[in-house]
Parts: sequence; structure tokens; C-alpha cells
Amino acid sequence: MNLTLKIWRQKSASDKGKMVEYKVANISEHMSFLEMMDVLNEQLIASGDEPVAFDHDCREGICGMCSMYINGEAHGPDRGVTTCQLHMRMFNDGDTIFIEPWRAKAFPVVRDLVVDRSAFDRIQHAGGYVSVNTSGNTQDANAIPINKDNADKAFDAATCIGCGACVA
Repeated sequence: MNLTLKIWRQKSASDKGKMVEYKVANISEHMSFLEMMDVLNEQLIASGDEPVAFDHDCREGICGMCSMYINGEAHGPDRGVTTCQLHMRMFNDGDTIFIEPWRAKAFPVVRDLVVDRSAFDRIQHAGGYVSVNTSGNTQDANAIPINKDNADKAFDAATCIGCGACVA
């Protein structure tokens, strides 16, 4: 598929940023969104331009580093997945895709789509999220009956990967 990408570009935290338009061609519907970004960056490097900076680490939906707004939605149009789990089959040939960094005072832009996550990291280090690490004294899950509404809320909290979408 052929796509038009409108991507936030910003050289540094002190520079003014702007949306820049790029065209990418022959994108497979089976690619992940980050693979598509890699194709764009290879194209930019080949033409002597600066690649788009974006965070990523695991590319498996575990670390939350790939956080960005895609068409105005955190992680894009596919509910319940991170950007690295988003596949290009969610888009159509000829689409224009808007790609921006998190937009919150807590996440100032460092460069392009990379944001300073240190404020959120401090919350995590202080224990301000649900952790899988327990003290070892946790009761067996079957010992205390829990109604479905509470179980659903607990599950949502337990699946937090610390991406920051909830505060961006």
C-alpha cells in the first residue's frame, strides 16, 4: 500500500516543531507500524535526510516505549495494543496517517517522536502502579471470591505496561 505520513518533527526540546509530510510506497499490510517507520527511515537515510527519531525497545508490546499518537489516538486505531503491535492492515491504501509524540506537560518532546519519560518513570519507581512483584504473602486467587466488575478493573490495572497513554 502507498501512504502519506504527516509526522511531527522537532530537532530538540528547545526548537519549534512542525508536521512534515512523507510518502511511503509498497508497505505490506503484514508489517507492524514500527516496521513501516523503519522503511521510512531507510528511505530518508538513502536520500541523505535525517531519520525520524522514535522510541522502541522490545517490539513485543511489553515495554511501552513505542508510545505515540497515531491519527489522534494513543497507539493508534486498534484498541488494546501498543504501537509496536499495531499492524498496517488497520490502514488502507492511500490513507494519510498523522503521527505525533505524547502531548502532555509530563512528557516534553526531546526530538521528533521521542519524549522525556522521566516524570512517569519516577511514578513507577515510587510504586505508583500495579506490580507483578509481590511480597510472597499473597493469598491464593481462588481463596477470596471477587465479583466480575472488580475483577475486570483489577485486570485492567494488572495489565499496565507503563507506556503512559493514560496520562498523555
